[in-house]
Amino acid sequence: MLSYSFNNITMEIKNFLKIVRKRRSAIFVSVLLFLAIAIAVTFSQPLKYRVSSRVLIMSDGTISDPYTIAKSNQYLSSLLSEAVYSGSFFQLLTASNYDIDWTYFKGDYRAQTKLWKKSILARNINDTGVLEVEVYHPNPYQAKQIAYAVNNALVTQNNVYQGSTAGLKVKVIDEPIVSSYPVKPNLPLNLAAAIVFGFAFGLAYVYNYPMSREEKKLRAFLDSQTQ
Repeated sequence: MLSYSFNNITMEIKNFLKIVRKRRSAIFVSVLLFLAIAIAVTFSQPLKYRVSSRVLIMSDGTISDPYTIAKSNQYLSSLLSEAVYSGSFFQLLTASNYDIDWTYFKGDYRAQTKLWKKSILARNINDTGVLEVEVYHPNPYQAKQIAYAVNNALVTQNNVYQGSTAGLKVKVIDEPIVSSYPVKPNLPLNLAAAIVFGFAFGLAYVYNYPMSREEKKLRAFLDSQTQ
């Protein structure tokens, strides 16, 4: 019984591969269609550059236990990484002296905060106390200016979020670096996903519709002649 089932499965796979080879043009068209959609969606959005920098967040020297220091650094970096996304942090930056065109963040407070959250990424690196900050903007110069403003706020005004001027030190360890080309939307990733989904859709299509229209018409004609 098991051998019979295995033979059936093997036969179905062989038959399906024959159909795929015969209808490969349909799969090719499916991939092209998904690629066209991916390209259209990608370039309908503004291309954004990325500016990356890193800051080191440390507790002050009043703590002597290494484990406590490590946990404190992790907590403080997590605290600031969340604070960076807040509307209050965005408002804090608008008072900076950097050459930033704030008209880019259009709309009311809610709209500005929503765009701000899409424009910045802050993450801890393996709980080391190192905070990596990325800024995304269509204009690389503007992205760099915003990155400088973010780093300056983290270094000089972090007491707003941790409640004390003592107990926390922030130092920039990697100055802002601009990407050589736009990174958002991610064109290579979008194209790769389009190829995968297009190929999968094409396979599903030929599996459910193994015959083309012309073959169906021919089959119907031959059936009518034999009746």
